[in-house]
Amino acid sequence: MNKKQIQELPRNIKLGNKKIAIYGIGFVGTAIASTWLRAGASIIAVDKKNTLVNNINNKKITNSEPKAREAFIEGINSKRLTATTNGKWASKYSDIKIISVPVGLDKRSADLRFLYSAVEDIITGLKKNDIIIITPTVPIGTSNKIIKWIENKSKLKVEKDFFLIYTPERISAGQAISDIENNYPPILSGAGEISIKIANKMFEVISSKKPITMSTTEAAEAEKLIEGLYRDVNIALANELSRFCENLGIDYWEVREAANSQPYSHLHKPGIGVGGYCIPVYPWLLTQTAVDKGIDMNFALLGRYTNEGMPKYSVSRIMSEINNKKKLTALILGLSFRGNVADNRISPTYDIIDELIQNNIKARVHDPFFSYDPLLPKEVKLSKDLDKVISGVDIIIIATDHDEYKEITEDYIIKKSKKKPLIFDGRNILNKSKFEKLKILTIGK
Repeated sequence: MNKKQIQELPRNIKLGNKKIAIYGIGFVGTAIASTWLRAGASIIAVDKKNTLVNNINNKKITNSEPKAREAFIEGINSKRLTATTNGKWASKYSDIKIISVPVGLDKRSADLRFLYSAVEDIITGLKKNDIIIITPTVPIGTSNKIIKWIENKSKLKVEKDFFLIYTPERISAGQAISDIENNYPPILSGAGEISIKIANKMFEVISSKKPITMSTTEAAEAEKLIEGLYRDVNIALANELSRFCENLGIDYWEVREAANSQPYSHLHKPGIGVGGYCIPVYPWLLTQTAVDKGIDMNFALLGRYTNEGMPKYSVSRIMSEINNKKKLTALILGLSFRGNVADNRISPTYDIIDELIQNNIKARVHDPFFSYDPLLPKEVKLSKDLDKVISGVDIIIIATDHDEYKEITEDYIIKKSKKKPLIFDGRNILNKSKFEKLKILTIGK
């Protein structure tokens, strides 16, 4: 691709002369597709789920991410968006291939099956001057392995026949499209100088922020992993210190507020668990590379073990207060891993339920965003209506900091539960001064 072709790339994308295929239309893929649609691009949405593809083509957009539904419907109406399960067809008829499939864990190692499946489809239709963009968070060195695999399978050469960009997604549920367009600078890297020039020119189309260009794909892969690890170990530190303070009869929250008045102290909030498809996963991907290279990385694992243990610790604190009473029922407030979003990926609520069941406590769940979840045990009732699940409960556990839970009053709980349940405020969102009749336990107090 010559200099003129690179300069004209934004215009050709907006005119639909360069079609974009996006592989994986989950949370990340939906945000990426929406952003490019909002910029005027023509998109082929690729996903293996027939129902999802049919819904998109029929304008039945169920994704709750702000601005996504409008972008998809406008894209269908203007004939700039079509969805398919045929990744090979999408590769043949597209010029830019963006991979946004999930990378999960298999026994605490990266599960790259979906990533390599998408690459396999792309190879079948890869053409001269095509651009491949990888967005999932991956172990360090993955992009280079994929480049070699593509070259061996396609007989095409990177930087000469095709171009590869690695740009890790940097988005949060509830604000994903805004994150891409305005909130964070894109992290860009590529197989070589031409790929990096292409990346910088392309992302002018969708981002208002000046990109941060990394020297290698390995550096960009490491950046995303370390960015997530930073949060994980700092949350773990807060959890460890909160438990330490509890044992000494000290209020961690009071200590935290005072300590953070010093500009170099940034103590995080402790909590009942860490969820989502990012923070609980990234430390394992980083330590996988460390193990492969024979590098010690004990601190990262200590943080992860601490955070993974918080649901068990929280339930053990509850058990120490109820004196082995039998036939108890607990209501968990929140299935989402984070407040005010409909996202239950790797939610700590699942671990809390497991711990309650092991202690012979029946569990119910309330969440304003969910009325059904196939991952919950059959005996666990889930409802959007708090009145329907609060009656008769002995324990209330706040697992998610949804705004509506912050407004719950003591009178409401006593009236609707018809009891005086023990409250475990796993997010420290209730105002204790307004609760005189009910006991509230909080991590760190």
